[in-house]
Amino acid sequence: MHLSLLFALLPYLLIAASLALFLGLFVGINRRLHQLRSRVGESDARREAESTDVTNGMASLRLRIAELESEPEVDVAASVTGNGINSTTRAKVLKMHRLGQPTQSIAETLKLPKGEVDLLVKVHQIVMRPYQEASGHLSHVG
Repeated sequence: MHLSLLFALLPYLLIAASLALFLGLFVGINRRLHQLRSRVGESDARREAESTDVTNGMASLRLRIAELESEPEVDVAASVTGNGINSTTRAKVLKMHRLGQPTQSIAETLKLPKGEVDLLVKVHQIVMRPYQEASGHLSHVG
C-alpha cells in the first residue's frame, strides 16, 4: 500500500522538486543581478568623480591660460638675441612650426636667420613644457 501511494504521489513530488529547483535558480540569478547593479553603480560613481576632477582641472587650466594671456608679453627671443623680433613675427614663426614646416623654410619665408628661428622655437618649447606636461597628466586621468 505504501508503494502504490508513492507511485501516486510521484508526479506531484517531481513537480515540487522542479519548482524548488526553479525557485533556487531564480533566487541565485536575482542575487547575481543585484550584485552586478551594485558594481555598475559604483563604477558610475567613480567615473562621475573622475569626470568632475577632469572638469575642475580643465577649468583651472583655462583660468591659468587667461592669466597668462592677460600678462604683458615678454619678447624672449629679442632679449636673448638682441634683435627686435616683434610679436607678430614670433607668432608667425611658431604657427609655421606647429604646422610642421622646417626651420629653414620658415627662415626663408620670413627673411630671418635660421639660427634665430631655431632659438625662438627652442625657447618656446622650453617655456611651454610645464603646461604640456600638466595637460598630459590630465589626459591620463580618464
